[in-house]
Amino acid sequence: MPSRAADTDRIQLAQLLGDAAAQGQLPMSEYEDRLAKAYAAQTYDELDGLRADLPGSSVCPHRGGDCKPAPSTLLLAILSSFERRGRWNVPKRLTTFSLWGGGVIDLRYADFTATDVEINAYSIMGGQTILLPPEVNVDIQGHGVMGGFDQHVEGRGTPGAPTVRVRGFSLWGGVGIKRKPRKTRR
Repeated sequence: MPSRAADTDRIQLAQLLGDAAAQGQLPMSEYEDRLAKAYAAQTYDELDGLRADLPGSSVCPHRGGDCKPAPSTLLLAILSSFERRGRWNVPKRLTTFSLWGGGVIDLRYADFTATDVEINAYSIMGGQTILLPPEVNVDIQGHGVMGGFDQHVEGRGTPGAPTVRVRGFSLWGGVGIKRKPRKTRR
């Protein structure tokens, strides 16, 4: 009997497919087809079939276990800054706070530990930027008082992809939320 795939395995394959499409190794129509199949896959055999011809997929992904938790579920910038970029594990719930400081949360190369992620972002006389990959869905409910809190993000996510829910407020500061494609590797 084939082993059942976990949500984290489907998300990991979705990231691999996104990288391949960004590098021109997959036509957009094939990327969309494989992505839909990846999120519908129930077993590792189904996932393996979708990744077999992709570069960087020769290493078998970790199966049957939980992702390592994120190093922290709270990011603070008080007269300073915080930054999460590159490959890191996004927790199910992340809280950020900036006071006379700033921060960047880049989710484009991150590994999602859950299909539904909540980011609570608070800025007072400071600023934060949240960068989203093209395929994730986003739900924003935040308020800016004498400052800004982005309410809309250009583009649409992919059905079945992870959802990032951004909540919070800014006072004399800002929370910027942008969808940005991954950079192609050379």
